[in-house]
Amino acid sequence: MRSRCLGLSLTELMVATTLMATVTAGGLSAFSRAHAARRQAGELQQLHERAQYVFATLEPELQMAGYFGTGASPAPLPAAGIPESALRCGADPIRRLDLPLQVYPAWQLACEARGSGAMADSDVLVVRRISARPAVASQAGRAQWWLRATDPAAARLFWSGEAPDSPASGRDGELRDLIVRIYYVARASDGEATLPALRVKSLTSIAGAPAFIDTEVMNGIEDLQVELLPSPAAARYAHLRLRVRADAAGLQAAATPRTIEVERHFALRNARD
Repeated sequence: MRSRCLGLSLTELMVATTLMATVTAGGLSAFSRAHAARRQAGELQQLHERAQYVFATLEPELQMAGYFGTGASPAPLPAAGIPESALRCGADPIRRLDLPLQVYPAWQLACEARGSGAMADSDVLVVRRISARPAVASQAGRAQWWLRATDPAAARLFWSGEAPDSPASGRDGELRDLIVRIYYVARASDGEATLPALRVKSLTSIAGAPAFIDTEVMNGIEDLQVELLPSPAAARYAHLRLRVRADAAGLQAAATPRTIEVERHFALRNARD
């Protein structure tokens, strides 16, 4: 009876301790691998969600680019007829209505790029068109395109709210807002200086004068490349390539944030021969 009450020998205790340590180390290693896998899957999902949002934003812009109603593609505007406040980013973004899309290989505009400046090697995309829906009324300082279905050649651009017709007038004239948007990649996003972002400058009206407002589209966009096919002057397709960066939060100091490159090809609905 006394032999049954004896404890473990030192050898047995060491063997049991070793086995327990091995099992614990294996469990911790498996947990660490599972946690890393979940984190990587979360990063990849975040990257694809950011790219999907940008493509969903740019797709209608590209498809509607060059839409000016039933009339022919407009000619370039004379710079003398453009209000000075609308020229803050230079004359070309407003003046070249004959180009539905225009791509600059880098930031070349006269106005300031927000977000600590534009990324040096990222393209700048300019989109020009009129709104899909008629304007409610003429608005001072808002660039508005007046057109008449029975006389497409009579289309004109008004800046001071003096357009002759509005949708409520009952006449055959139609008034639509001119849309000019400039997409670019900034070095910093709102609230996070180390994370780049896609931004857009949009032509609008502030206090009765034309002006561009600058807003963030999506953070984590590191590079935008745009190719107009078959040529920039007669584009029928746009090929976009994005490089998307994950957040740096939770990474070690020497770690590099994960990036992916995603490409999409878009047909331009309003391309004209």
